[in-house]
Amino acid sequence: MAQRTTLLAAALAVAAATVGVPAQAPVMPAGITRAQLLDNATVMIARLGFAPGAREEVHTHPFPAIVIQLGAGDVDMRLGPGHTIGRRAHGYLEFIGRELQHAARNAGTAAFEVVTVAIKPDRTPGGEQPAAAAPPGITRTPLLDNADARVTRVAFAPGAREPIHSHPFDLVVVPLEAGRMEVRLGDAVSTKAYAMGEVMFLPRDIPHAVSNVDGRPIEVLSIGIK
Repeated sequence: MAQRTTLLAAALAVAAATVGVPAQAPVMPAGITRAQLLDNATVMIARLGFAPGAREEVHTHPFPAIVIQLGAGDVDMRLGPGHTIGRRAHGYLEFIGRELQHAARNAGTAAFEVVTVAIKPDRTPGGEQPAAAAPPGITRTPLLDNADARVTRVAFAPGAREPIHSHPFDLVVVPLEAGRMEVRLGDAVSTKAYAMGEVMFLPRDIPHAVSNVDGRPIEVLSIGIK
């Protein structure tokens, strides 16, 4: 039987391109769909849908990756020597280290989606910065802090605003609920209704701030790429 392309096959194509091999559009396994959201010098981000029973083959890749669960789902996950089957909540975070064998399967009867953040090995490394105190109306919950990324779940009350600040590392922001947010990036200010799972990329060293201008709370995942 022909070997199926892995969940992050597109990121493998990017890695191949760095050594002079032309990248090709990935062919996804049966029951798995893919929409590319972002591809730059730091990360490649895609949104994938798993139909009931859809699975990938056990595989590895030469870069670390973060997988974010969108909507609750029943997941059969093999990660290194571990094997778990269970319900994963909306916003569940999985870190997959480079060269670590893994495979995911939708073990439930309903489809679910994930956002995958492939961290490119040839990126320019980001600097270090301690976490700052949360402003009024904003709650921060640390989820991950390792050599590749720092991930925080950030809850914005209605009207909550960050002060203008910057980071010495690139930042990926993924809303976990739909809602209107104001984003200041350098001298530009934009306000829009963001969809759940949409991606914002905030480059390092550029002053920025995110505000909740919706009438309800909004949570996001803030992913600092080291």
